[in-house]
Amino acid sequence: MLSELLSGERDGIISAITSKVGASEGQAGGFLDKAISMIEGLIGSGDLDIQSLLKGDLSALTSKLDLGSLGSMLGGGEDKAKQGIEALAGPLMGKLGESEDAAGMLGKLVGGEGGISGAIGSLGKMFGKG
Repeated sequence: MLSELLSGERDGIISAITSKVGASEGQAGGFLDKAISMIEGLIGSGDLDIQSLLKGDLSALTSKLDLGSLGSMLGGGEDKAKQGIEALAGPLMGKLGESEDAAGMLGKLVGGEGGISGAIGSLGKMFGKG
């Protein structure tokens, strides 16, 4: 779902990751795919404080991710992963904060088949409104 939301930004994010951490495009693409998958899992389980993330608190995201695994995809450790997440964070926060599409996709991640009211309720909890 997030990959759909960020599809128009993908090349720019990969470019930002490669320039920020000195990784190849292949490494950056693999990192991006894995990071998005992990973030989707956090959103789906309700373990990501999106409200804090949208306020610019990257630790809301980095504290929940397996930075060692992500960093190894970039040829380094947790420091490389954090740099990669920083490159991803701007476009991610922009998309999550700007559109109805983002709310709809997040609803699918957290509520899915439980109907719109369940999805909206879950979104409200994630954004600190429930």
